[in-house]
Amino acid sequence: MSKLKIFSVVFLIFVLVGLIIQIGNESKSNYTNDKIKFLNTNSKFSQVRVRDFMFYQCGDVKRIGGKKEFVENAPDELFRIDGAWYICLDSRAKPIKSKCNVLSLGVNHDMSFDEEMHSSFECRVFSFDPFVEDKKFKVLRDSNPSLEYSPILKVDDRWIFYRVGIIGQTNNTKDLSNLKIKDLISFDEILDLTKLRDKVIDVLKMDIEGPEKDVIKNLDMNYACKYIKAFVFETHVRSKFADLVKLEKCFRLFWRHTRFREGNTRGPTGHLAGFQNPEDWALKMKNFHNELNLAEFMFTNGELYFVNINFI
Repeated sequence: MSKLKIFSVVFLIFVLVGLIIQIGNESKSNYTNDKIKFLNTNSKFSQVRVRDFMFYQCGDVKRIGGKKEFVENAPDELFRIDGAWYICLDSRAKPIKSKCNVLSLGVNHDMSFDEEMHSSFECRVFSFDPFVEDKKFKVLRDSNPSLEYSPILKVDDRWIFYRVGIIGQTNNTKDLSNLKIKDLISFDEILDLTKLRDKVIDVLKMDIEGPEKDVIKNLDMNYACKYIKAFVFETHVRSKFADLVKLEKCFRLFWRHTRFREGNTRGPTGHLAGFQNPEDWALKMKNFHNELNLAEFMFTNGELYFVNINFI
């Protein structure tokens, strides 16, 4: 057999082998794509599986707030203390002194976070709580009889307290010029009331004891991604990853304190977080159907701190 014929036979063999491999790869690819399509459309597989939030490694985290005695008893500057919150001071993510806005939803009896953002960063602070009035605000109200039933208390030119709360969704538009104490209004109405619409909110802090799920559900993410630098909030029992994952459109988790306790264990720094007192973990395992439920609880229950990637 001539060398030319031998070469031709070998060449044909290589071509045939190549075709067989290509056909096999295409079949495998089609099978994989069909399987993915099935998993994404079948209701049994389309749920968000348990995973952690996408994370941002903030290089400069600062604790803000906390009562004086709690701060003095904390072993370090990042130790979790009652009433304190954390902000990221990286690059453009940090509040610009005297040019920042803070929207604080839920103050209770501790307005130390709001006060420090007002004094240290000279931010314009808008504090909301429909049911509880901190001592500082009560003194202001009592100093002027005309403020007895006023839902709005002006602390100074850069700090206003609203005895009003937030609700996730409402079909009844409130007359913002005629609000009453304990009224509940939407996030959009809060933007109009505070004149923060289309302005950057450097920190949106939310600690509203339950309704946060509905607030986040109704949050316009296109607006949030454009105007909210940091979103820090507390979740409560039965918080689900699926309820919060929409935040990943532009927000990344940079800090977290999971709440393992079910009781109200107190120490020299106020209410203790789980890892601060492991002997007092009080989780009732019967409340979790399986390890996935437990993992979801660990990722979503407690204080969550997000920063907007459009500002870093």
